[in-house]
Order: sequence, then structure tokens, then C-alpha cells
Amino acid sequence: MAMKKRKPNWGPWAYGALFTVVLPLLLAGWAWRLDGSGLALWPLPLPAWMGALLTAVGLGLMAAAMRDLWLLGHGLPMNAFPPKKLVRQSCYAWLRHPIYVGFVCCVAGVAVLAGSRAGFWMAAPLSALACAALVVGYEAPDMRQRFGAQVQRPVWLGLPVPDVAGASVAANKQHAANGKTVASSASAARRVAATAVALLPWACLYVLLAQMPAPADAWSLRMPWELEGYHYLTQAEWAVHGMHVAVSVYSATYLLAVVAPLCLPTMQALRRYTISAWLATAAGFACMLLWPARAELLPGAHTGLAAGLMQMNRAWDADWLACPSFHMVWATLAALCLQMRFARWSGLWWALVVATGLSCVLVGAHAVLDIPAGVMLALACWHHQAVWAALVRGCERLANAWCAVEIGPVRIINHAIWSGLAAGVGILLAAWLLGPQLLAPMAAVFVVAIFAAGAWGYWLEGSSALSRPFGYYGFLFGAAAASIALAIYDWAIGSAVMAAFAAAAPLAQAIGRLRCLVQGCCHGRPVFAALGLCVHHPRSRVAALSHLRGVPIHPTQLYSIVGNLLIFAVLWRMWMTHAPATCIAGVYLMLSSLARFAEEQYRGEVQTRKLGGLALYQWLAVGVFVAGMGVSVWPSAAMHAAAQLTGAGVGLAVAAAGMAAFLMSVDFPRSRARFSRLTVDETQA
Repeated sequence: MAMKKRKPNWGPWAYGALFTVVLPLLLAGWAWRLDGSGLALWPLPLPAWMGALLTAVGLGLMAAAMRDLWLLGHGLPMNAFPPKKLVRQSCYAWLRHPIYVGFVCCVAGVAVLAGSRAGFWMAAPLSALACAALVVGYEAPDMRQRFGAQVQRPVWLGLPVPDVAGASVAANKQHAANGKTVASSASAARRVAATAVALLPWACLYVLLAQMPAPADAWSLRMPWELEGYHYLTQAEWAVHGMHVAVSVYSATYLLAVVAPLCLPTMQALRRYTISAWLATAAGFACMLLWPARAELLPGAHTGLAAGLMQMNRAWDADWLACPSFHMVWATLAALCLQMRFARWSGLWWALVVATGLSCVLVGAHAVLDIPAGVMLALACWHHQAVWAALVRGCERLANAWCAVEIGPVRIINHAIWSGLAAGVGILLAAWLLGPQLLAPMAAVFVVAIFAAGAWGYWLEGSSALSRPFGYYGFLFGAAAASIALAIYDWAIGSAVMAAFAAAAPLAQAIGRLRCLVQGCCHGRPVFAALGLCVHHPRSRVAALSHLRGVPIHPTQLYSIVGNLLIFAVLWRMWMTHAPATCIAGVYLMLSSLARFAEEQYRGEVQTRKLGGLALYQWLAVGVFVAGMGVSVWPSAAMHAAAQLTGAGVGLAVAAAGMAAFLMSVDFPRSRARFSRLTVDETQA
């Protein structure tokens, strides 16, 4: 009997080719086109030999991790064909996602070798964000489903994981949800690893950015009285010895920042410190990059050892990396660590913070304003749990604040203020950026987009209970179609309007999410009580459609607000540095799609369809990301802020606000007509 010939399985080969051939070529082509687009980017900060080293390390890391998944996991390094066993040895004992880390290293290294500014400053960061979105939006929940709580295993170069007497992570989460303290002791090796994980990202970024010239629009923080006072001190003989002490304190700050976390006794404390350091790094550099300010380095009357120390410090300093002061950030975090371990000496630790602040000013490295900014940033990051909890509680109050006024058959819902404000602010900002000449095309694009949002929402989510939903992707596609039509008529007008809407959209979306909180749309899925908010109002879509009344759910609207504010800051910087119009629009599409891909994992709307293990909107996000890459490299003119707002622009913003408020917050609750209701069908009540 003849044996049946087995058909070849081409799926793994196609999947592998996509990520090993197609994706690298796509990134390379995209970076090459961006390099020739006129986008102003910093020069490459690394020599060719470091690019080669990064590439080699990245390739080696990816090869070793793939080998581990093949031999130890008994599967392929592919999400579509995953390993059968969870790998915890070799590379995976050090890094949670070594393949992705290696890939980003390769992208950065190849960019340096190829001399591609866009490859280093855009392709590499976007690759890192794309990997993070993939992990959050798909890979992490998929692994939790397949392997359970053991996927939250501790790794040496990762976020410290508390462990109560060897209990599982699920048990630890239950302890936290019940308000119990997780207090497993930390070994010396874990303290060293956590300190490295906390500080190395900052150190690498600081060294890279310190080599870059200050942004052209950076403004000086130094006040006239500061300069006069500093000149007096450098000329006074009695101040020389004090200056030497100040230099010593200033130079010792980073040593203190390394030693202090080594004193933390528990894994929970190490985790708190690591998160605080990451948040401070991200927020601090974001402030410096997006709203740059300079504190010109002042020459001091330093001699002997003090002169040598200052020369060593200033070899890695840059006057635009000043506010907030990272010296103060690390000194404050160090004091908080030491206070946790040695509470009786609290006064001494805070005296060190004061001394560090004085030294920053006395050595001429910082303006006075840099000092409180650094302290406040550190305190906010250290108390990040309390800050986040306060934000969640505020969102919860807003989510239960639904009310309405009925005038005959018409109902005006209180979230009209947010829908109107979102549209008004967005149009006002776009009008300010473009000037009065393009108000008419802006108005046309807005009208098309908002009606497209309604049509899209009704097509995908409309039902007898919800006859007038609105969809973000409908607004996006409507605005894109209208902008393309304008571009066909006049490329300069169409591309400029597209860029203005892209730059203003994240801020408008962030405000609009407050409307979503009141309405109950775009809500999260259930989560344990310590992280969630509860909606009790029966008119909220959380209760009326998803039947999650009183159930703790993810505050996904708050996630979206934070993400959109960050995206807005990036696009604002791009506009202020005169990026091409299409590049601004393309970067918006890419960043917003990555944020939506990750956010969708935490959403709990029952009407959202699932296809192939992903939500429909995650598939759309992937498509929009690719489209954004294409849009970003299309030739277009550089953008300049008109910074001009006329009465006509204000009038257009008011009209847009009124239109959005009516369409999204005014309905007819007793009508059976199509597009009549924003909440449940009350004709059947």
C-alpha cells in the first residue's frame, strides 16, 4: 500500500520570511526615504565600530534566543507557531524578550553602519515601540493563557518581581488586591541587577543626547540676578573653599544614586525604585526634548582637584539637558531609598538633597528653576501609585456622573461639554498652526470626518440598543479621504491640512476621552479591584450594553489620555522643528496605531469583533501603521507655525464645538428612528 505523501507546511516559512526578510527590507527602505525627505534629525552619536558591535550583539542575542525556543521550548520562535514549553533558562533567565531586544539593537547598529540618521533616531525607536505594542497587545495575554502565572517569572535584567515566600505571581496579586504588603527579601545579586536596570537606560540616553546640539528653539532659564550672584561668588576669595566643597558634592551625586538602592531590603522596594527611575527617565527626557530649555554652563573659579572634577563632569554635560535636573532627581530618589532603610537618619538624607541642590547652582551647572523641577519630578515618580490611584478615582467619579436635561423630545447629555471642547480645541489649534487662509478646507475636512465617524460606528457597532455610535477609525478615514481629495486639487493645501489635523488630533482625542468616560464607551475589561474603576450608573454603556455594572474594569480611557498627550508632544516638536507635512501625518498614524493596538487588549466592549485571535481594531491598527510608513516618506513642504488666530478661526472652532456637541451628546430618547439614541433603547423600557 502506497504511503500518502505529506503536504509541505508553508506557514512557518512564510511567517519567518515576513519577519526576517520583508520587515527588515521595509524598515531599511523607509529609513532611506526619510533620510532624503528633508526631515531635520540629529547627527549619528556613535562611531561605526559601535554600530558593528550593536549589530553583532543583536544578531547573537536573537540567534541564541531562537535556539533556546527550538531546543528547550520545543517550538518555533513565532507567535503564530509558538513553543509548547515556557523557556526560563539561558537568554530567557536574563531578558524577558531577548529576540525583540536583539532586533532593536540590530536596527540601531545597521543604521549607524549605513550612516542613516532616520534609521537610528526614528526606525530604531519605532521598532522598540512596535515590539512593546506586540507584547502588550497580543503576546503577553497569549502566554498567560497558555502557561498561566508562571510567565511572570523574575529575570535578572527586568522589573523586579515580588515573591511572598515563593508563592506564585497570582497569589502575590491576590495579596496586593487584599491590601497586604508583599515583602520578600532581596538578595545582594538582585539589588545589583535592579540598580543596573533602573539606571542604565538613563545613563545611555544621557550620554547619547549630551553629544547632540541644543534644539534651535531652546530658551534660557537663567535669570539676570542669578548671573550677577554667580559672578560675585566666583570673585570672592571667601567663597573659593565653599566652591570646592560644592564641586565634591556635585560629583558625588551619581555615586550616591548607585549606592542608595543597594540598601533596599525587599523586592517590593526594588520594584518601586525601578519603576520610579524609569518614569523619571521618560518624563525628564520628554520635557527636555519637547519643551527644551537651556541653563548655560558657567565657568567657575575652580582650581586643583575641583577643576579636574568639573572638567570630568562637563565632558558629559550639555546645557540643554538641564530642566528638570537629573542631579536632583537621583539625589531625591536616593534620599527616599535611604529613608526607607534608615528612617532614623531622615534628616541627614534630606540635608544631602539640599546640599546637592546648592551644589548644582554654585558650580554653574544648573539654573535655580532646575532644582525644584527635579525634586518634584522625583517625588511624583516615587509616589506613582498614589498619583495613578488619584487619577483613576477621578475618572471613576466622572464615569458615574451621567446626567441629562430633556426639553420636549430632545435630551442634552452632560458629556456635551467634553465632545464640544474636544472638537473646539482641535480646530482652534489647527487654525493657529495653519493661519486664516486655510479655514475653509479645514472646515470641509472636519464635516466629512465627523459624519464618517457616525457612519462607521453605526456600520460596525449599531444595534437596536445603540443607534448612534461614533468610531475613531471612521473619523480618521473620513479626514484622510477629504485630505486626499484636497491634495488632488492642490497638493500643498491638502498635505498642510492633513498635517494640521494630525498634530491637533491627539490633544482633541485626549479631551474627547473624558466624554467616553461619561458615556461609558471605549471602556475596559474586568480587572482586580486595586487597578480598576467601577461604574454604577445604569445609563452608562458599561452597565447598559456590557453588563459590567459595579465590576472593576481597566480605566482604558485614562490609558488613552496619557498615550495621546505623549503623541501630541512628539508631533508638536516635529511641527516646531519644521518637519515635512506628510512626515507629521505619517508619524501620527504610526504612533496612534501602536497605542491603539496595545490599548485594545485591555478593552471590554462586547460589540467589538474578534478575528484570528485579534480584535478587529488591532487588525486596523496594523494596516494604519503600514499606511503611516508610506505617508511619512511622501514628498511635501516643511511646516511652519503661522501662530496667527483670527476671529474667523475662533468662529470656526465654536461652530465645530457646537456641531460635535449636538451629534455626540444630544439625542431623542423616545424615538425609534435611525440615529436617534446615544444610549439604550428606552422605547422598550
